[in-house]
Amino acid sequence: MKLLIDVNRDAANDGVIVVKLEGRLDANTSSEFNKTLENLSGDFDELQLDLSQLDYMSSAGLRSVLLAKKWTDKENIKFKVVDPKEEVDEVFSMTGFNRFVEIIHTDKGKEDGIADGSLGEFYPLSPIQRWMMDTHFQKANSTMMNEGGLAKLDDSIDMERLAGALNDTLAAHDIFRCRILFHPDTGEISQRFDGSLSKVRIESMSEEEFEKRKRELKKPYQIIDRPLFRIYLIVTPSGKYLYVDFYHVIMDGVATALLFFREVDNRYLGKPVKQSGYSYAEYIRELCSKPKNEAGAAYWRNMLADFDESRHLPPCDRNEGSWNFNAYFATLQNIKKDFFRGTNYSEHIFLLGAIMLAIAKSTGSSNAIMSYVHNGRTTRSEMRLMGLMLTQIPVRYDFDKDIGADDFLEDLKQRVAEGFQYRDSLETVYNEGLEDDCATFILQKGNIMGNVSGEIPLCGTVATIQELPQNKASAVENSLDIHVVCEDDGTYRLKLEYDASRYSEGMMVRFAESVDEMIKGLQDKDKAVLELLS
Repeated sequence: MKLLIDVNRDAANDGVIVVKLEGRLDANTSSEFNKTLENLSGDFDELQLDLSQLDYMSSAGLRSVLLAKKWTDKENIKFKVVDPKEEVDEVFSMTGFNRFVEIIHTDKGKEDGIADGSLGEFYPLSPIQRWMMDTHFQKANSTMMNEGGLAKLDDSIDMERLAGALNDTLAAHDIFRCRILFHPDTGEISQRFDGSLSKVRIESMSEEEFEKRKRELKKPYQIIDRPLFRIYLIVTPSGKYLYVDFYHVIMDGVATALLFFREVDNRYLGKPVKQSGYSYAEYIRELCSKPKNEAGAAYWRNMLADFDESRHLPPCDRNEGSWNFNAYFATLQNIKKDFFRGTNYSEHIFLLGAIMLAIAKSTGSSNAIMSYVHNGRTTRSEMRLMGLMLTQIPVRYDFDKDIGADDFLEDLKQRVAEGFQYRDSLETVYNEGLEDDCATFILQKGNIMGNVSGEIPLCGTVATIQELPQNKASAVENSLDIHVVCEDDGTYRLKLEYDASRYSEGMMVRFAESVDEMIKGLQDKDKAVLELLS
């Protein structure tokens, strides 16, 4: 493929020359690019290299861009790389080129009509963000929304290099500039994405100072017009430490474990960094600009209309006054690790179906109503988007016909898909408290900065979690939250967070056994669902 070169002056600014490249910039075409730059007159103030149509860049092409940067520096001309495609942007990231050349992305903003500087505008909170903040306000002095922990690093970790990887990751995403504010005109809690970023620096301190710092980390966030994350690199006589903590209103577990830490790893190890050309501010703008969906609101009300604790929660075997948090853990024994390879449904659907069956069997009810929490990333651009993307889908299934396990799961998959069509109407669920008493299910992948202390992979080594300074009290005070954690070794661990004033541990043990029983039964595709419930 040849290289096409188009040179123009910016119509809006006569002092800017735009050189647009299309095709490949490699050993065969870089000399042509070099000659083009040599023929430019010096009567301009800024050179922009538009790479929005460049498909490939080799090391020779990168060298040509570097020479262009050196030439503009010598001539006191500003130099910018504009809108590189994902594949080319990865080359810049992998080589560290993005540290000394200004790389800007403008195409998405132009398509959406977002003006320069729009990150300084006030954005509404998404429904899930507002629900989380309202939840936190019930226990404002708790750390229930702190999402992180303290890890001891391997002695081989290069702390300066890790600091650079952390700072580059923070600078690449607008979510880390998020600030919560009151809108000056309406008084509504809003957010902006133009906050300043403080560099993560390496701190050396004594063991006594370190203990004092750890106590400070257990304090709640001051959330109004303050940074919403805490990241520290600390060296003490006993070792090297990393503390990472996000206020949950800006980051969820998937964003933390599978996006943030993966990007830090890649930057530290010099690997390509795959980023979304999509920003969280743009996501919020699109989400909150959609008109209210009355059909969706009606759908959720109908889905949850006749929820009854006595028919849709495991039977209460205690009555001991006020809500009391407890948790029960069990390893699920009956999942065949290769089972999902031969199915048309995901492990999310399979496990949701097993849990709904376990609830229906424990209550003797002919239907089950649950709240299904999903990471909310459904498109390719969203898969790589940092930020809080959680969505909550109320799911109902009526066991009123004789149906095989495989058909049941296919039916449930369609039911969940229908619910996702109305996820923009979740504000109705939160505003009206429709899901407050439902049992909640969430599937988690991996255990980076998770709920159980252990070892985590980090920068080619293994780090050990020391502390998870989170408040064990929940402001929601749910009766039953059901988590399934898919561990890195392929095992599945069930975690039941329950109201100990309502349930005994024995009841949770029996419920966990029932979930495992349903998991085993559902793997027989022809097994009748009504037989599982009998």
